[in-house]
Amino acid sequence: MEKKAKQKLFELADYYEGRALASTDESLGNYCQGRCDAMSNVLLALDIETEYIDWQIKQ
Repeated sequence: MEKKAKQKLFELADYYEGRALASTDESLGNYCQGRCDAMSNVLLALDIETEYIDWQIKQ
């Protein structure tokens, strides 16, 4: 997978994770958590979840 594509996936997952954690609106929080879970499944399927965790630590 291209480095640019990985970067975009990581940014998207990070965005939804942040929104889910910071949301005070329960509906929006649930929506973002669902998106976060879906992104996690994509990262797992592509076998890059460990790289994502490493990327988060470096941020």
